[in-house]
Amino acid sequence: MGIFSGRVKVVDPRFNLQSDKLTVFITKGENQSLEKAVAEGNVGLIRDRPAANGGPPTRAVGRSDKATYTASTGDVELVGTPRVQEGPNMHVATSPDTVMVISQNSQLRTHGPSRTEIVQQPNDQNRDKQVHRRSKRSPKRHAAPSQSVPAAALPTP
Repeated sequence: MGIFSGRVKVVDPRFNLQSDKLTVFITKGENQSLEKAVAEGNVGLIRDRPAANGGPPTRAVGRSDKATYTASTGDVELVGTPRVQEGPNMHVATSPDTVMVISQNSQLRTHGPSRTEIVQQPNDQNRDKQVHRRSKRSPKRHAAPSQSVPAAALPTP
């Protein structure tokens, strides 16, 4: 067993982890390997998952009071008011007793009360692309210089 304390940071190709304390358990015998690791205090876990369409990876960030990684399964268990965010979407425990388990293939299982916040991306980017395409096709026109119009004054409280 090994104990690391202070500002602990673990950088691994599969994930990055930070915590106040990290306890590492190694199997006994000839073929020693990591059995499990327990991170405690201000735990932050970052995992980048490659995109299926070859685009940029999707980043998932988990926060909790304690996280336990089990090497045999590849699961990470988050306890102590855990929350996981992937892109703009967030899954948040509504009780300190809720447990979230992130599997090796990035599946999330939640045991206990929670809520999920899903943010719909605005279609502004698509609209901007269409306007840009139309402007490329239209003939050049000479427009009058733009004039700025003062904004309406806000009422005083």
